[in-house]
Formats: sequence, C-alpha cells, structure tokens
Amino acid sequence: MHEDEKTIQGVLAGDRDLFRSLVERYQSVVCATIRALLPQNSEWEDLAQEVFLAAFQHLPTFDAAKGTFRTWILAITRNQCRNVRQRQRPTQFAVIPVLADCRTPDTQVSEAEWFERLDAALAALPDEQRLVFVLVELQGLSYQESAEICETAVGTVKSRLFRAKQWLREALQSSAHDEIALTAVERAPLKCRGMS
Repeated sequence: MHEDEKTIQGVLAGDRDLFRSLVERYQSVVCATIRALLPQNSEWEDLAQEVFLAAFQHLPTFDAAKGTFRTWILAITRNQCRNVRQRQRPTQFAVIPVLADCRTPDTQVSEAEWFERLDAALAALPDEQRLVFVLVELQGLSYQESAEICETAVGTVKSRLFRAKQWLREALQSSAHDEIALTAVERAPLKCRGMS
C-alpha cells in the first residue's frame, strides 16, 4: 500500500493531524499549479488553502483504485482554479503584451525577463492547453494522469500539448534574441520561476 493511502486511512480513522503530512507533501505542486493556471491572481496561497480544505472535506470519496492522491488533489486544484476564473471577468489576449526592451542588441537576455515572457505567453494560452502544458511539462505528470485530471482522452491531452507547444514557440519567436531559449519549450520538464 502506498504511503498516501496509509495516511488517508489514518485520517479517516480519526487521526486528523496526519492530514498535515499530505499538505506538506503536496503543497508545492498545488501552489505551482495554481500559479501557472492563474498567473494574474495574487491570492494563490489562499486558494491553495481552499484546495486542501476541499480535499480534507471530500477525503472519504478518494478511491485509490481510480488514481493516485496526487492526481486527485490536482483535479481539485483544477476545479478550484476553474471556479475562480468563472467568478472573474474573463481576460482576452489578442496578442502577448510586448515588454519594453531598453537593452542593446549585444546584451544577453536575462533569466528574469525570459520567465516574464514565458509567464505572459502561458497566460495567453487557452485554458485547456495551459492546463495540459502545466500538468505534463511543469509538473511532470504522465499523459494518462493528465487525461484523468482533465477528464478527457489521452489523445486529446497529446493534441492540446502539441498545440500549446507550437503556439508558445511561435509566440516566443517574436524576437531574435529568444532563439536560444526556444529550446526550453521543447524540453520536459520545463521549470518556471516559482513553480518548482
């Protein structure tokens, strides 16, 4: 039996303090997923608490035969992010915002600027593509796990990921100085600032 399952059994048997170990084990992946799916939301820590509260309340419904606790908690994270987006006024991006570039052509692109561009490009992706990109590329989940979280077929996950990578390549290719950094989009897993 997996360690998560033992912990869950203990929590359900009445030892609520054991749930803290699940929070500690999964808080970084939950927070990173929230920050990637809702880059404009500054209250991601509060949302992470809501995710764990929902997980605690629905813990009796967790079924290890249907998937891992990690997959289950990320599905809850996805649903909470969806709820936040539905409450907010939708933001449409026709193009990626152009960041001011005061550097000379010979100046090397700094890592912080690259991640700002990547964050903006991720924010401009359609929700379904961004979710798949975050799950597979940033969180390192398998296609099958991602399909379970997205409630779709593995083939759909693969096509959404392909379209997301293709769009990111095109979006980030807008300036010649990004050519070297484009290879980062093609490697897995990609690590974004504050998402490891």
